[in-house]
Amino acid sequence: MKQVFIFILILAFNIASAQKNEKPQIIAGPMNGYAEHTEALVWVQTKCANQISLKYWPKGSSGKALVQTMKNESAAQCNPFISKFVLAGLAMATTYEYQILLDDNVAVLSYPTEFKTKVLWEWRTPPPNFTFMLGSCFYVNDTAYDRPGRPYGQSLGILKSMTQTPADFMLWLGDNVYTREADYSSKSGMIYRYQHTRAVPELQPFLAKMNHYAIWDDHDFGDNDANKSFEFKETSYDLFKSYWGNKNYGQNNEGIYSNFRFSDAEFFLCDGRYFRDESDLDEQFFNKTQLGAAQLSWLKDKLKHSKASFKFVAIGGQFINENTDKESYNFYKKERAEIIKFIVEQKISGVVFLSGDRHHTELLKNDKVVTTLGYPLYDLTSSSITAGASNVTGSPEVNNPQRVAQTLVAENNYCTINISGPKKGERTLLLTCYDKNGLVKWGHTIKESELKAIKP
Repeated sequence: MKQVFIFILILAFNIASAQKNEKPQIIAGPMNGYAEHTEALVWVQTKCANQISLKYWPKGSSGKALVQTMKNESAAQCNPFISKFVLAGLAMATTYEYQILLDDNVAVLSYPTEFKTKVLWEWRTPPPNFTFMLGSCFYVNDTAYDRPGRPYGQSLGILKSMTQTPADFMLWLGDNVYTREADYSSKSGMIYRYQHTRAVPELQPFLAKMNHYAIWDDHDFGDNDANKSFEFKETSYDLFKSYWGNKNYGQNNEGIYSNFRFSDAEFFLCDGRYFRDESDLDEQFFNKTQLGAAQLSWLKDKLKHSKASFKFVAIGGQFINENTDKESYNFYKKERAEIIKFIVEQKISGVVFLSGDRHHTELLKNDKVVTTLGYPLYDLTSSSITAGASNVTGSPEVNNPQRVAQTLVAENNYCTINISGPKKGERTLLLTCYDKNGLVKWGHTIKESELKAIKP
């Protein structure tokens, strides 16, 4: 017994010594989160560093740099440690360069790190033109946890194409992490999956290239088709807030929904999981919801209040599609009808839905509301970045009458939306879909004038 005890002590000492000798390092990031006129967020995950600092300065400036520092009280254990630097008092319309320092030593990165604050254009100039990127379903292979046979995750090379495609920010539309059976069965498993996905080397230059905003869907919330009954929903909530850099998350510490503005567009980031009733409940006997009462009220108020030329409503699953038997708002027809009725009755212009989930990309269109609203409602589904493509081309849904012609892409891809035009009222959306090599698959233009509600 004494020998066993001595062995354990020696083992513990060796482990502690090995950890102590580990060098401080960045294991994920830095990532640019939200950016406003005078404030921005930078995210980074490190290990073994007692002190993590962010040193930043206006690009091209010879003045003194500013520094913000965080302490890692448990650095000796060398566990992953997340720092979220909220940088306030910034100059507007300014590009800042920055460095990450670990215990006062600059972390050497092979790509540039910078962020840009927003322009104050209102009452001064026409709205700035801008481009944002969108996509969903980011699956990273991990052999010990994956299904046997052909890997489900495809090449991560698409991230290089995304990094090289000009955009001001990226909007992640859910399934940004894929938890497996061994992950969502425990809190530690959920933590492991978030850490593993975020740390892949191919992702890091993209995280630093632009700002990132996110919503979730079932696979980064819980198990397949997960709803509000998922046992570790609070763990998912905490992980999402830890790993993303949105400005805020839900109300009263429930849900991850939020909104932000960029130029003359506004984005409503909806949470289709935290409050979600089981999708298989029969709507004849159950008034089921996907958003929940509080979020639904929030969305209506925000849409009515918004003065944006374009109002992008982002949610994980498809909203418009009436011709699918896959998980979508087609299983929540009453709530979908309520949202559409609100948009019609309140004569809200410029609403466009954004969704992911389906492992194929398509632009869907609801023409039924034209006579009452004055314009069709669009839903751009952008999927998937690296997860396996869907078999929609071999199903009846391939002939979906709601699909805008030639917009179906059933391979790894991503999209951008460019907003341009001389002034409000004359703005244009250019929707573009790219394959994994960054080559254009299709483009579609929608004018602001084509999304005008009938005047009351």
